[in-house]
Amino acid sequence: EILKRDPDGLIHVFGDMMRGQIVMPAEQMTDGKDPDLYDNFSMVAQKTGVYTALDYAEIIDHLVKRWDLEHLEGLSPAAEKEREYLCRLPERYRKLATRSMNKKKKVTEDEDPLKSFGW
Repeated sequence: EILKRDPDGLIHVFGDMMRGQIVMPAEQMTDGKDPDLYDNFSMVAQKTGVYTALDYAEIIDHLVKRWDLEHLEGLSPAAEKEREYLCRLPERYRKLATRSMNKKKKVTEDEDPLKSFGW
């Protein structure tokens, strides 16, 4: 519905959100002991493949396709520029994620063992 009423507004808000820091809900978790709890949890999730940067890229790609942003027309010049940025974003995230994962694979012998959690 918002695409019909205010496509420029949606594009600008989505672009702002993707440029800003998205706070994952788990970043707020605490166990009262480990000040790096989220970082450790995130590392374990990435290593075990539960949730990776590739998943994040797929979520963005899903939204771009669901809203058919690639074919959205009649936007202001600023919104058109933002639309182009958003349409390129999933592939950019995939490349960054793949590069990061490849770097981590090279360090396997020096890696810390997976962390354990007290819950």
